[in-house]
Amino acid sequence: MSVPHRGGNRISRSAPLLAGAAVALIAAAALLAIHHGPRPAVPRALAIHTALNAPAARQALSGRHWTSVRAEPLDSTIERVSFFTGPRIAADVLVQRAARPGAVVGAQVIQAVDVRALRTPYGNWLAYQPALLITLSFMFVLTTGVTPWRRLRNLDVAVALSLLSSVVLFQYRYIDASIVLAAGALAYLGLRCAHRALGPPSASLPSTPLLTAMTPGWDPGLRVRWMRIALVVLALVIVMVGVGSPSAVDVLYAAMEGATRLIHGWLPYGHMPPGIVHGDTYPILTYALYAPLAALAPVNSTWDSVDAGLAVAAMAALAGGWAVFRTDAGPRRRGGQSRSIVQEEAGLRAALAWLTFPPLLAVISTGTTDVVLAAMVAGALLLWRRPTACSAMLAAAGWFKLAPFALLPVCLAPLRGRRLAAAVTAIGAVSAPLVGLLLVLGGTHGLEAMLHAMSYQFSRGAEQSIWGALRIEALQPIGQACVLGLITAAVVRLQQARELTRDRARMAALATAILIGLQLAADYWAFLYLVWIAPALCASLLADQQTRELGTEPVVEASALSSRPTLVGAVQG
Repeated sequence: MSVPHRGGNRISRSAPLLAGAAVALIAAAALLAIHHGPRPAVPRALAIHTALNAPAARQALSGRHWTSVRAEPLDSTIERVSFFTGPRIAADVLVQRAARPGAVVGAQVIQAVDVRALRTPYGNWLAYQPALLITLSFMFVLTTGVTPWRRLRNLDVAVALSLLSSVVLFQYRYIDASIVLAAGALAYLGLRCAHRALGPPSASLPSTPLLTAMTPGWDPGLRVRWMRIALVVLALVIVMVGVGSPSAVDVLYAAMEGATRLIHGWLPYGHMPPGIVHGDTYPILTYALYAPLAALAPVNSTWDSVDAGLAVAAMAALAGGWAVFRTDAGPRRRGGQSRSIVQEEAGLRAALAWLTFPPLLAVISTGTTDVVLAAMVAGALLLWRRPTACSAMLAAAGWFKLAPFALLPVCLAPLRGRRLAAAVTAIGAVSAPLVGLLLVLGGTHGLEAMLHAMSYQFSRGAEQSIWGALRIEALQPIGQACVLGLITAAVVRLQQARELTRDRARMAALATAILIGLQLAADYWAFLYLVWIAPALCASLLADQQTRELGTEPVVEASALSSRPTLVGAVQG
């Protein structure tokens, strides 16, 4: 009887891998069969000729030496023509197809940007200053690294820190190099997180947080006080650099313009002002969330102020820091007592790691909605052990930007009976008023208009992606199929071992792996998306796994330490 039992266990253990592989293979076959590159909106020769001869484009290229040109369709009517000097982009020109008498295809330039004239690609130039970036990087390593140095944890920290190089390369217009470097780092972090989430538990080697090792004479209370001061200083820097940014990204203008349409009784889909190309490509909550700001300061063009939107990005970063602190510090002890000093240290280190994540300040200074999404993801991780509230948060995040919808299957997978019904009801409760808003303002075609506008995200050219940067667009469906396989494997694994969901670090790692997979498989990537994964990374690979402060714990905390071994100050080796 024992032999079949062992075989059954072996099959059961292999079920997640087998299910994920099967779904990935089927999806890859289907996606490869239907995959085709977007057709040029304007014939390449005509697009380049139009770009070179339009006054706006000539002005952008005047006195500039360019060595190569690249054309890619943005949609069915607009072609993007990019001029390069060696590996660095020099100018971007948007060429739109125009009807001519006799059914002759014509073209006209609708936008031309001299990229070399821009001080920064997005946001506040202060956020790109080497001294500030070095300071943030040092603090990030200090709050996430461990001793001894020969720990896998420190490799994770180094790879996460290397993502800053992608921002710097993008700043100096090395677009392809920026994407390829980030893709390599993200792939490593994604694989590490997938193994952390779905693999067998592994014993951590003895290690000590670097911050503790560098302050051996300090008692934990003193470290906590200084970390609180550092958090206040960082918060002030974030608010000053973020709100004072002179250059907001087009995503913020699109959100505010769409919100302005909403408060005037119009859906943004198909009713956006000219200036921001495809500014209506986001779900309805993106615009509804900014509607109160638009009521106070309407935005109808890129000449209007979006300072309120910049403030939202800064506040969202601070809210994300609070959620990360709560996630890593854990709940208060029974009876409403305050957390132990060890818990407090763990939470503060995690919050500091999020706020010093080097790309974060530059992203905040753009005002992009991606920072709000990061705060929503952090909130969902904090609520993970309350599946009804977590499902509601993920549904709201999905209606804000689509990616978090991919996390809902793994949130629902371990649920049964009333808990599953409650979570599904919560998703419906979040979705119903948003669908109602679409119906009220757009009638029966409101939902269709939103879906049609959002379809641009799945049909645009893939030039600014890992696939376009490496000229391997034909392999993109395989990457997308692998993400579907990962989600399937995670669902099967969590259905088998529901107790895994009680380990918030595992679930944060799983969320990180899925979000990284979505970014790598997408048609478009920018360093702004890095903030999606940072809160989950701080709660998974970079979180404390045990407490081993090497004798620095006060005796009064002994009972707390013995009852909460996962909150102890040393980190996973």
